[in-house]
Amino acid sequence: MIQGYWHPQGSAERFVATFEINDLGRYAIVLEDKTAYRGDASSLKVSERLGNVARKIILDDGSMFSTLDNDGIDILFKGRQKVNAVIHYMETHYRAVIVAFMLSIATAFSFFKWGIPWASTQIAHTLPYETNNLIAKGSMKFLDKVMFEESTLSDDTKEKIRLHFNDKLSKLSIEDESEIVYKLHFRSWTMDGTEIPNALALPSGDIVLTDKFIQIAANQDEIDAVMLHEMGHVVHRHGLEMLIEGTFITVAVMMMTGDASGMGDMGVGLGSALVSSAYSRGHESEADLYAFKKMLKAGIDPKSFSNIMARMTTYMTEDYSRKEKGEDDEFLDYFSSHPNTQQRIDLANRYSECFAQGLTTCK
Repeated sequence: MIQGYWHPQGSAERFVATFEINDLGRYAIVLEDKTAYRGDASSLKVSERLGNVARKIILDDGSMFSTLDNDGIDILFKGRQKVNAVIHYMETHYRAVIVAFMLSIATAFSFFKWGIPWASTQIAHTLPYETNNLIAKGSMKFLDKVMFEESTLSDDTKEKIRLHFNDKLSKLSIEDESEIVYKLHFRSWTMDGTEIPNALALPSGDIVLTDKFIQIAANQDEIDAVMLHEMGHVVHRHGLEMLIEGTFITVAVMMMTGDASGMGDMGVGLGSALVSSAYSRGHESEADLYAFKKMLKAGIDPKSFSNIMARMTTYMTEDYSRKEKGEDDEFLDYFSSHPNTQQRIDLANRYSECFAQGLTTCK
């Protein structure tokens, strides 16, 4: 028999009462004036055990019995309240708390490390192509506002590259995404007083080439190599994946903390994502592989890709070394998202060997 209080529904009053359950699974709550409330114990709703907080038992009529005898409740409802037992065990055993904490950390890490990227990829490739145009709308205006200036390249140079791209490269992706309409944009990009040699692509098929990139390129094949790389990002919908991933992270932060003020700019627009984030190494590798395969079909030596990447890296590194160390650490932040790693160079060289053998495919 458990001592406690009975509370009428919708009332602040309480009355001293006892609670018990017989062998037939029937409960009885008896007040001091002998008033009794009886019924089937399976119909009762019992609150979870939280430390020494009073336990509450809700009856069918909305009235409630409360008691501080948590052990007594556990005994009476043994086998019926498994969740309560687990929670109480974890609360009273520090090792269980540590294990639960570590499992929570591992689960959260796995969710952010693998779960979100996987889900983002599935969603990005399920959405219709029109979604790419929708999210990219206004992105060029945003980029022109925060990053770019008008190109100083001659109209003849820009027109020559556009015509070459339309005649030779854009058709190569028809078998992958026939709905993509590519458009080249030429811009000047300066960061900390240095012109940036780079290229980037929006999901809609808009590809931006910077003036310094065109000036550094030794020949058309090197320009083509980088443009095919950017086409790989478009075909594989990396920009859309990145945007969805950023939105997932924002929502996850809001759910865990109730506040996403620190990440409020993520998922707002593709232009913002391209400025503040970088493609993952997986994205870069996938775009590299796409470019190398298309280069073989187009009769372009994949060695051109490693050549232009090495030249851009050398340019950025030499220029950075001329600056006083510690004052311009943000100088290479964006460019570092396209690392000229040995793995990428090795892959380009492997495809270059296939090219030298006259192959159009490479294993």
